Amino acid sequence: MQRHWILYPLAFASLTGLLARPAVSQEVRPLVELSRPNAVGNCDTGLKMPSSGPWPTDEAGEPVVAVNPIHPNNIVAAWMQGHSQDIVAAVTLDGGQTWERIPIPLTTCSGGPFLGTGDPWLSFAPNGDLYAVAVIGNSLSKRGIGVSKSGDGGLHWSAALLIPESVIVADHPSLTADPKDARFVYAIWNNLGIAVFSRTTDGGLTWKPARTIVQNKVPQSYIQFSQILVLPNGTLVDIYEFKKYPKTDKPVVNLQVRRSTNHGRTWSAPRNAVTMTPLLRAGIGFTLVVDPKTGQFVSDPTNPSFAVDRHNGSLYAVWEDGRFSDFQYPDTAFAMSADGGLTWSVPIRVNRTPLDIVQANRQAFLPSIAVAEDGTIGVSYYDFRFNDPNPGLPTDHWLVLCHPSSARPATSPANWGSEVRLTDSSFNMEVVVPTMVGKFIGDYFGLATAGDDFVSVFTQPDHDNVNTIFVRRIKP
Repeated sequence: MQRHWILYPLAFASLTGLLARPAVSQEVRPLVELSRPNAVGNCDTGLKMPSSGPWPTDEAGEPVVAVNPIHPNNIVAAWMQGHSQDIVAAVTLDGGQTWERIPIPLTTCSGGPFLGTGDPWLSFAPNGDLYAVAVIGNSLSKRGIGVSKSGDGGLHWSAALLIPESVIVADHPSLTADPKDARFVYAIWNNLGIAVFSRTTDGGLTWKPARTIVQNKVPQSYIQFSQILVLPNGTLVDIYEFKKYPKTDKPVVNLQVRRSTNHGRTWSAPRNAVTMTPLLRAGIGFTLVVDPKTGQFVSDPTNPSFAVDRHNGSLYAVWEDGRFSDFQYPDTAFAMSADGGLTWSVPIRVNRTPLDIVQANRQAFLPSIAVAEDGTIGVSYYDFRFNDPNPGLPTDHWLVLCHPSSARPATSPANWGSEVRLTDSSFNMEVVVPTMVGKFIGDYFGLATAGDDFVSVFTQPDHDNVNTIFVRRIKP
């Protein structure tokens, strides 16, 4: 398979030697473009998409990132290349100084059997094995969940295993390797408003048949964005968004949790965690982010993002919320649980978007969250704070930090600060390729930690106005 190097060629010594090389320490490392040139060239699988506007094969979106717990200099990002055409990974073995692009063999353009793929997710097991999950199939109406595995830090990948009985209309999978037992990996995804689960108990050799663990029993409601987190005592916590649309009332949007104490064999009843109050579009439930100049939508419904502190078991959640502005614009809301998801704190605003600017420029959206080894919490998001009367819509990506302690808890807005600008300069959101939902740059973005550092992967147009994946590493 052809490989593509980023920045400059790196002569391979032994894998162990490269992984052990210490990373260069600096406050904010240079911004690196990952997804261009396209690792699959001009190849087109021929997957037919709805008439939602063109999305050239060079366009990339929805990146995720994972860090090897054995060798923290081994960082892997992955993203969707083209409109559901391919999943491409970028691998670094030296902490982010150099990267190699490697298509994961899922579709016909990357050595696999399928026409389409999308919604990637990555997770490292405690022995260094890396798993990638994605939607795979030959049509939008019939698609399943496939898992690939890499035993060398993302340099080579197995053919995808299709999870048994997952082929219906699978969407938005996430994957969690058990941090203490490499035999167990947990996959969960959406299927027409319900949460479907599978697991491996033998390190990915086989996967259990898919089964529903969160059934949608409420009329006019659905469940989505499920993610499994593992507490230090081994308990699994599934956190997901529950939306209900009664005919005569406002929609209800909650985060709910379910727990398992036996590696996912059985699950508790659902428990409401947090009431979310996003901005809603005519009762449909879509979070609104709007171009202040044109009124065009510039964001799809946001995915909430979740993280766990693997030392003390604290659970964290972020999402877009309108309560802090009396529903004039979205902010980034944060809530936490210190008891394994049983009770949750009152949501607070954590984005540092200035409040002394025009309201429409205060919109903060598409948040992601991660927790560093020392307990520092990081939250990334986009906003329009530098918008001005000139043509275009200047947009930036940011990281805000919290260093929680007993004296300075994460539940206090005053303890969030140290904001870092992740974009080198503002990009123009108005040049992003349009879809049926507006200027779409993705539903989610990657944020992970390497020791006490944060690694952010996100989408923005590059100098050719092509949606591109960038990465930046930050030492708090």
